[in-house]
Amino acid sequence: MRRILVPKAIVGRIDLAGPQAHHLRDVLRLAAGAVVEVFDQTGAGGRGRIVSVTHDGISVEVDEITRAGADGPRLTIAAAVPKAARADWMIEKLSELGVDALVPLSTRRSVVFPQGSAKLDRWRRLAAESAEQSARTGVMRIEPLTELPVIIEQAKSTGSALWHLSLDEQAVPIFQLISALPGALTVFVGPEGGWSTEEADAFRAAQIVPVRLTRTILRVETAAVAAAAIIQAVRALPSASALTLTLPAATIPSDNARKSS
Repeated sequence: MRRILVPKAIVGRIDLAGPQAHHLRDVLRLAAGAVVEVFDQTGAGGRGRIVSVTHDGISVEVDEITRAGADGPRLTIAAAVPKAARADWMIEKLSELGVDALVPLSTRRSVVFPQGSAKLDRWRRLAAESAEQSARTGVMRIEPLTELPVIIEQAKSTGSALWHLSLDEQAVPIFQLISALPGALTVFVGPEGGWSTEEADAFRAAQIVPVRLTRTILRVETAAVAAAAIIQAVRALPSASALTLTLPAATIPSDNARKSS
């Protein structure tokens, strides 16, 4: 069933025009009578039926709306901005993984500082398109470029748990933390040049947990997506608190097998 992002999911008639109507009518070739799923930025959604297709737009009649729960786990990724297409890829994948919000970070060693509305509008459009494809709840919120000290204070004021990815030897391996994930979590991902001394001091002063993914240096988008994938995979388990990592018995060779090889 085709999913359609609408300005506000309501019971009744929803009229769509402009580029969205063009895409539904001329690209997807949806016709009157087609059953569709509508959803909005907040995660509210429901099933409807296309009742009118004209040159001016498309109308959908919605019979019932289901409200998304507002008290579920929340994940925010605050990341330095990768170059060009790598940023687009990161946004698409974080959206597919169900990340609630992305905050593009301005850090001391950042190399990309997107300005103006054009880039932000593009990223928000990518997030919306990804939401339609991935069947996630709502649309990932994308904030304007924000300086690190500002987002640290904002995140602390919300009561979110705070992690920052680090290669420091004292950083906690992520699998030591994910068995008891907090309901709201913000993960800071630095540039490939790493956090500056001042930024590392700011994390310590704010008691933000240093977390290690690997012992290798990852690109920004790799680190952001890998962290989100691990966190969301654990949250999808029936009981995250009982997480154990085991290998199937068949993959462990017996003593006799080792002797004969």
